[in-house]
Amino acid sequence: MRITPEQLRTLLSAVPAPSLVGIGDNVLDCYLHEDLAYPGGNALNVAAYSRLFFGGAAGFIGILGDDRFAQHLRGVLDDIEVDASHVRTAHGANGMAFVALDEDGDRRSVGSNRGGVQHQLRLRITEQDHDYIAGFARMHTSVYSSIDSELPSIAERGTLISYDYSDDARRDDIARSAPFVEVAFFSGSTLTDAERDDLAEFSLARGVDVVVITLGSRGALAYERGSRATAGVKSVEAIDALGAGDAFITGFLASRAAGHGIDACLDIASATGALACTLRGAFGYPVQAGEDAREQLTRRHPSAPAKGTA
Repeated sequence: MRITPEQLRTLLSAVPAPSLVGIGDNVLDCYLHEDLAYPGGNALNVAAYSRLFFGGAAGFIGILGDDRFAQHLRGVLDDIEVDASHVRTAHGANGMAFVALDEDGDRRSVGSNRGGVQHQLRLRITEQDHDYIAGFARMHTSVYSSIDSELPSIAERGTLISYDYSDDARRDDIARSAPFVEVAFFSGSTLTDAERDDLAEFSLARGVDVVVITLGSRGALAYERGSRATAGVKSVEAIDALGAGDAFITGFLASRAAGHGIDACLDIASATGALACTLRGAFGYPVQAGEDAREQLTRRHPSAPAKGTA
């Protein structure tokens, strides 16, 4: 039986409002077939969902460009009340990812501008940032945010850290960051059962408290030392799955902040992931993509499909 968005929101309303700051990656996901660009990026999405789905105190720290897409993104953060007072602005293009439809109507990535201004700059956490971050119960970041060297100083000030390693992290990178990470997320749909268990054991042994491995349409696994939990997906009338994984992360973290065990955390995470699938883009708020977005794509990917085509 399919669950309605209203039913999902009722389920989530029982979870206390969390306190979270996202640090690092942000993009606009440009849908070539719609000529629209939607705000996104793992660290930004988790902060946005924390605010939109749970009414939590949320902030974001990252590097934006100074083009119209960055201006739109900052305006969206203001509209949804995610604090952006510590965001940096650099001259140049904001990060963009480009998506087209294939012959079956499924989304496929056709390129990016490699993070725009974020590609050549590294976010450095200042003492003022540390004071700001310490005002939140949790900080979330990702393998695409390039702030691993900042994790020790953030952790020592008492803020819990969650980290999305996706499927791009090497074992030595995990080993270096794990001592400072409370909850680690991995994308594991291409791994075997044995490989997932090994990845979880490796991460737990190096200091992570909880490991969550998402499996796409097959649900997710969560591991603590000595225990494992599983969850399926909740069936909804899906509009767009973009951002579902980031919403899943947000739900798990909100539930954990409420003191729930890993089974309950997975259930709430499944609800937030499903709710995100009922929204266009990651969480809506599109802007016209236009020829300036198109030029960024063709500059790096000359063979990219034309607007409105697969």
